[in-house]
Amino acid sequence: MTAQICVLASGSKGNCTYISDGTTHLLIDAGISCRRIEQELSALGQSLSNITAILITHEHIDHVYGLHTLEKKYSIPILANQRTATSVDVKMSTHISRYCRASFDTGFSVGGIKITPFRTLHDAVCPVGYALEVGGHRVAYVTDLGTVTESVRQNVLGSELVILESNHDVHMLETGPYPPELQARVRGDQGHLNNVQSASFACELVSHGATHIVLAHISENNNTPELALKTSRSILRKKGIDKEVALVAAGASCATKLIQL
Repeated sequence: MTAQICVLASGSKGNCTYISDGTTHLLIDAGISCRRIEQELSALGQSLSNITAILITHEHIDHVYGLHTLEKKYSIPILANQRTATSVDVKMSTHISRYCRASFDTGFSVGGIKITPFRTLHDAVCPVGYALEVGGHRVAYVTDLGTVTESVRQNVLGSELVILESNHDVHMLETGPYPPELQARVRGDQGHLNNVQSASFACELVSHGATHIVLAHISENNNTPELALKTSRSILRKKGIDKEVALVAAGASCATKLIQL
């Protein structure tokens, strides 16, 4: 079996990622419109009617924007921990709490995909990332975190492919349009990883076997995909491991190419 991964959208305007083993089809987050998700999946030869389940990382609008319409149109289980599900239901007038399961925090399987949620540090009620066993491959999704904690390391190191936040360039943030209080939130321990922090963790990931890294949640105001890639490549090059990994930058306006492992 193979693992298929496509970041349909990533950034402060919306996040959604497709992961499949060819039989079980998952989405992580639904932060773009239901119509756009349908369009992006159609380009992959898939549809929302084929999606087995949707995993939610946290309740911020750029991760749940499409859920209200999606829940009305499709009967897809939408999975989150209890605190996140309750918060999403209040914010989006949804009913995803009905899908909550006692095993969520300890891990569970959907079809042939084993899923392990892990806590991240972010200013949400109970944010998580995901480690997934997909078609014999280990894949991890970790965005929206201000600090790479030991819990993150334990769950993500050893993954073959990692979707990793590289949110902002520090200089662009400091000289950009954000007011001081928003700058402090972004760069705080419960905010978002900057390019250097992301690149430093990328070095650890490659040293532990990662062959593909997708830089994600790149700020439209305080970063560029080119700068995020340049920073990661430079730091990986200094470690002599830049040739060992394929780097891709995900964007808000268009999907990445389908990655197959």
